[in-house]
Amino acid sequence: MESVSEGLLQLPYRTLEEEQKSGGGSSPSEGNPTDAVIFVGISLVLGIACRHLLRGTRVPYTVALLIIGIALGSLEYGTSHQLGKIGDGIRLWASIDPDLLLAVFLPALLFESSFAMEVHQIKRCLVQMILLAGPGVMISTFFLGAALKLTFPYDWSWKTSLLLGGLLSATDPVAVVALLKELGASKKLNTIIEGESLMNDGTAIVVYQLFFQMVLGKSFGWGAIIKFLAQVSLGAVGMGLAFGIASVLWLGFIFNDTVIEIALTLAVSYIAFFTAQEGADVSGVLTVMTLGMFYAAVARTAFKGESQQSLHYFWEMVAYIANTLIFIL
Repeated sequence: MESVSEGLLQLPYRTLEEEQKSGGGSSPSEGNPTDAVIFVGISLVLGIACRHLLRGTRVPYTVALLIIGIALGSLEYGTSHQLGKIGDGIRLWASIDPDLLLAVFLPALLFESSFAMEVHQIKRCLVQMILLAGPGVMISTFFLGAALKLTFPYDWSWKTSLLLGGLLSATDPVAVVALLKELGASKKLNTIIEGESLMNDGTAIVVYQLFFQMVLGKSFGWGAIIKFLAQVSLGAVGMGLAFGIASVLWLGFIFNDTVIEIALTLAVSYIAFFTAQEGADVSGVLTVMTLGMFYAAVARTAFKGESQQSLHYFWEMVAYIANTLIFIL
């Protein structure tokens, strides 16, 4: 067991050494796994400082973290001024599989965003959000794909152009919502923008999966396209509702144990994502989004008093930590 543990601990360094031998870049010669932990701690400190210093300004702290991340990477990789232990931590994180980072952070961020939405505002704005996140994303995908096809001199096919158009059609409202709050815009407008952004992530993922399969050589007729979109999207919604109902029923058997109640919401968000994405071949993004909205609409009553407040603070903290690490990375 000790040899296996040592082997697992040394795995990142073997990967880096292999890249160095194959010309993929330099790796830290005297590093250890704790350097990655040091980088996490420093990132959180930078996040705290940015959030504190930028409070009351119109600059989102995530934008500042992005600039800091670019600066740290430039110093470590682009100059001769190495960052020592911090640089070793940066290189360790840079060697991690991007799919792993996505799998770790995405379910938590999706659940928190959808769970934090206000139910009565969702009901008032649901039609507008669906129109913008559904047909709106489709129209945006087509026009972006057409612009890429006609503008770029790469002789891309329509499938490839629409694939990239689908990737670019999803919007991120972080800066927009922060500015609207500063200007005192209505809560309804904020909800529409936040809800549409949350939903269009799922729509864009489904559109991407469709065009990606087309680029790989699969052919779809209009009937097959409609069937694929319906299966991936409606199947995801159904799976999110199923996990939500099952977990709420389980919560009914838990009495006055806040830790277990909160842990259950964390566990079900990840299990739902991976079951949908890897097991059922439907959209994990839409599944977790549906799960979070179901909890926001139905399951809040399952948490009483301090449990509900603790749940809110827990997910707010999870989203803050995830956003801080993602934007610096």
